[in-house]
Amino acid sequence: MTTFLKIVFLSLFILSSSLLLAQPASTGKDDGDKPKNTKETKLTEVITSVGDTVLASEMLKRAVNWAKLENPKYVKSSASTTGSKVECNVSFVTKPKELNPEADYTGKITMKVSIECKDNRYKYIVYEIKHTSKSGNTTAGSIDNVVPECGSMTLGDMTWKKLRGEALRDANLVVTDLKLAMDKPSTQTETEEW
Repeated sequence: MTTFLKIVFLSLFILSSSLLLAQPASTGKDDGDKPKNTKETKLTEVITSVGDTVLASEMLKRAVNWAKLENPKYVKSSASTTGSKVECNVSFVTKPKELNPEADYTGKITMKVSIECKDNRYKYIVYEIKHTSKSGNTTAGSIDNVVPECGSMTLGDMTWKKLRGEALRDANLVVTDLKLAMDKPSTQTETEEW
């Protein structure tokens, strides 16, 4: 009988110690029960000037000129310069292309643009790409969201994919315009002809 009791106590001891040392499984969520955002979508690149030496001050002037230049496709706002960095917000008007859309997501696609300048090179970052609806009912939020902020019942999966694609096309348009402007000397600013 003593051997039997020893086996029972030993097995209870092993079972209880394994339960005490066990860790709860990770749910992939942290404080506030929000899913972890694995990665934010950013368009970034370092562009090196070819040929003559271009000083950081000249690169900065080119970036400031781009931030001030008006564009018929989008609006730039809140432009600021700090040291060798220029930042601004860009917004595009968006609306459904269909005659009877599944969801009316009419509103804006916004993003932030940052340009850091050094001698012979600059680095741009386009980040925080978001959608905000005019009504507020179909706001999708960040394009990194798997499910839009308003919910998948309000903004369907196919519509959400189209909207995210449109936001990325808009961001690439900003990058193209920025690169063109940064290739021109700051003395060649475009003037409005009438």
